Amino acid sequence: MLGMLIGMGSDPQVHIEGPEEDGVRVVCKATGWFPKPQVQWRDLSGNKFPALSEAHTQDTEELFSVEATLVVRDSFVGNVTCSVLNPVLGQEKAMAIYIPEPFFPQASPWRSAFAVIMIMLWLLLLGASYFFTKEHSTRMQVRKEKEHLLWLKEEEQQAKEEVLKAIGKTTQGKCRPGSEWDS
Repeated sequence: MLGMLIGMGSDPQVHIEGPEEDGVRVVCKATGWFPKPQVQWRDLSGNKFPALSEAHTQDTEELFSVEATLVVRDSFVGNVTCSVLNPVLGQEKAMAIYIPEPFFPQASPWRSAFAVIMIMLWLLLLGASYFFTKEHSTRMQVRKEKEHLLWLKEEEQQAKEEVLKAIGKTTQGKCRPGSEWDS
């Protein structure tokens, strides 16, 4: 193993495997590398992408093969590059692939309909809560007015009773016509 020559293997082979939920699955394969190579995915600007998966295997001659998978979710990326790097030599081999727009999954019509329905339900719920809040507020106002009127009526009744008591007290001390004090 120590006697094994350090070397670079095959150029990476990159292909589009197909649509993946909200993106496109791209696979990069390379063989014949020693020691175990490192794989990096980049866009045209050099921004790195994390691989979805990366698998290394070693053959009978102790050379490594690598298979790395990436899911590209942004249709504006266009090109992606798979770089396979020999960590000891610091050398790499790379291959780019262009991902055309049609490969990206289109938003299905049910998602749009679902979004519209959710917005409508939210607006309906908002309207209903406004209506019920306003209705509750109106009922509370009517209830307060009734309580106030009842209180005024009780105050008026108490005032009448006090007036009647006062009138009754003043008439009790006075003579009535036809009594003996009239003579």
